[in-house]
Amino acid sequence: MKLKLLYASLGLALCMGCHDFLDVKPVGKLIPTEVEEFENILNNANTVDWYYMDNNRGTFLSMLTDNLEISENSANHNYVVTHPNIDRYAAFTFNRPYRNPQNPDYFWEWGTYRAVGLLNNVIDGVGDVKSDKTAALADELAAQAKAARAWAFLTMAMVYGPVYDPATANDTQTIPYRTAASPSTPNPDLSTTAEVFKLAKEDIEFALQHAPKSVGNPSRMNLCAVQALMAYYYMFTRDFGKMLEYADLAWSNALAQRGSADNLIYDYNTFYYEEDPAANPAPGTDVEVNLELKGPDNLLNQTDHREMLLYRVAPVGGYGGGGYASADFLSLFDAEKDLRYKLFALRDLGYSKEVGDTKYDDGIMRQYYREYKIKGSQGFSYPELLLMRAEAYARTHNTAKALADLNTLRKYRYSNAGETDLENGASLSEDELLEEILKERRRELPIATFQRFLDLKRLALDTGKPWCKTVLEHKIGNRTYSAPIKSEYFIVPIPNNIIMYNPQWGLEPNMTSYNPKG
Repeated sequence: MKLKLLYASLGLALCMGCHDFLDVKPVGKLIPTEVEEFENILNNANTVDWYYMDNNRGTFLSMLTDNLEISENSANHNYVVTHPNIDRYAAFTFNRPYRNPQNPDYFWEWGTYRAVGLLNNVIDGVGDVKSDKTAALADELAAQAKAARAWAFLTMAMVYGPVYDPATANDTQTIPYRTAASPSTPNPDLSTTAEVFKLAKEDIEFALQHAPKSVGNPSRMNLCAVQALMAYYYMFTRDFGKMLEYADLAWSNALAQRGSADNLIYDYNTFYYEEDPAANPAPGTDVEVNLELKGPDNLLNQTDHREMLLYRVAPVGGYGGGGYASADFLSLFDAEKDLRYKLFALRDLGYSKEVGDTKYDDGIMRQYYREYKIKGSQGFSYPELLLMRAEAYARTHNTAKALADLNTLRKYRYSNAGETDLENGASLSEDELLEEILKERRRELPIATFQRFLDLKRLALDTGKPWCKTVLEHKIGNRTYSAPIKSEYFIVPIPNNIIMYNPQWGLEPNMTSYNPKG
């Protein structure tokens, strides 16, 4: 055994795709022998949960962005004293290594590779047991598993390595693209960024041929989600013509299934609180947070609400002493017209702690509760898909259609008491319009996931453009921390226990002393 991964034991307990385990069903074990039985594995919660999260359900990757900030009180009396996820503080202050390299890696063992173990069991398993009668269903299940595997490995390669850059060879070794279901199969060599993208594209291409048009829940990919994934692939490879092709296919597919954008995007003009969320909360209470958001249906906190295209459990953040919405993030919103600000940028009691006779109190803070009120996702939403198409239009010089897509989303997000279209949108240059689209994307994506982290990395390639950040700066009180985005500060290293179980990779364990408090 060269890989100490949780999915090995989990895969053995749940199923085995290889022939050696198909003859006998041990007592108490589920070993599928029919194609239909593999559908239950795709429904396993471990295929959608724990990607890029810590055990307190946040992620330090969100601290490597401009979306969150840490107050001085929380830094001094929460993080460096008692916080269970000190790696978030280490990331915010760019103090590498962010996590103790001697400890297991939640991203690696709880997230991607545990999920991929299940997905590989489906892919290998249906191939072992399918017949002429079940071939179509087998290919459909394999397609959904391969698409999910591609999403997992694409994103992970850019977390554990540099972002894809078409101007380079993309030859940095990143992660193993494991495709074998059997835990007795040795791990493959580390794939380069280019190799990961090549293998992921092959998985997506298979899924495009066999994915179903509809699924029971967006935790599994339908054809529209696979098309969106291919657009996402081309977004990162910076082939914007192809990005447009697949984003347009996906959006057109969604409209054909749902009838109109009204059934793909919630109109925030129809949302309300029965009590006034703008009122200051009473001292010592969090009454504002507990107000119930009302909308046109009762699905807002369900995984299958109307905006969900691909569901992956999302980390939380943007409120509480662990990390507030940053001033930079909140400044993106038009406080008078943007309903996301009115509905979710709520004033609430900030971090507070008494030490002896001294009270350290942030007071009332503007915090961001969108993913607390409406189920968020690290996967895809229909609004994000529309903005991907808008970005692709803008990058291929079709500003009229790019503006039309942007204004379509704004109709659902801005107060309809006045004009919702982007003011003077038709007179903007290509760069100005693209900047507005990218700002809208940032407002639309969940605040505390890995998504902004990857966006900062890909947009750092747009040298000289107004949306390009080359250095990220964080402040805690009067202390300033900074790091260049195209650097090792934005690449997560493989943990020591994985390195030691895979000596064939030739990597050296990191023996650096772990001092996250600085």
